[in-house]
Amino acid sequence: MEFMFFLGRVTMRLLRIGALGAVLLQGACTGTQDHARVEVRSADCIVCHVNDVQHALNPPHEGFPDTCGNCHSNDAWIPAAFMHSWPLNGAHEMLDCASCHLGDPPVYQGTPTLCVGCHQADYDNSPFPGHDAFPTTCESCHTTNAWTPAVGGIHPENAFPIESGEHSKYRDDCASCHNPELGSSIDGENTDCVGCHDGEHTRAAMDPKHREEPDYPQGAAPPNFCLDCHPDGRN
Repeated sequence: MEFMFFLGRVTMRLLRIGALGAVLLQGACTGTQDHARVEVRSADCIVCHVNDVQHALNPPHEGFPDTCGNCHSNDAWIPAAFMHSWPLNGAHEMLDCASCHLGDPPVYQGTPTLCVGCHQADYDNSPFPGHDAFPTTCESCHTTNAWTPAVGGIHPENAFPIESGEHSKYRDDCASCHNPELGSSIDGENTDCVGCHDGEHTRAAMDPKHREEPDYPQGAAPPNFCLDCHPDGRN
């Protein structure tokens, strides 16, 4: 490999980086170097930066390839800018490498990329709503910015529409409807209007308010007759 570097007015050309070349280069790299004046490949960084590699802690560089340019630039050794194969955004961007790459030395191959690989405890301990019957496709409701609050508006509209009308203001507060006291909310079991609309919304309270509505069924009616006039939860 042909290598050139400049030391003052002296130009050295090494046809092969061997033991002698390493000694010469390390002798030349005793301070801050002008990388723009050095014709050097990424793989040659280790000749000068072997001490940086050996003492790197976050993450430890044991087992790393010598292609320093994958993460480091000529401007400075720190900070590094690794182009991760798994997108690091939101809160993940602020974590140190050892948070996900565990072990001593850390393990980099085969690190879980599914949310539940790291967030199993969050999943298990979620009270509102309980996640026991939920799939582990966490990104359907959560973002990488934070586990809480979850993203609203991911409701199965084909089971129970809440995208409009009065129900829409509860789209970000699952516990308003998914309350065990109101009945089971798993798989759409509690989707009768009267499951939530009791008390002031009882039949006895609603009948007088609807006397002027010609299609309002006075007397006995099925639980979801409200939907005849209030489709999709509209007023």
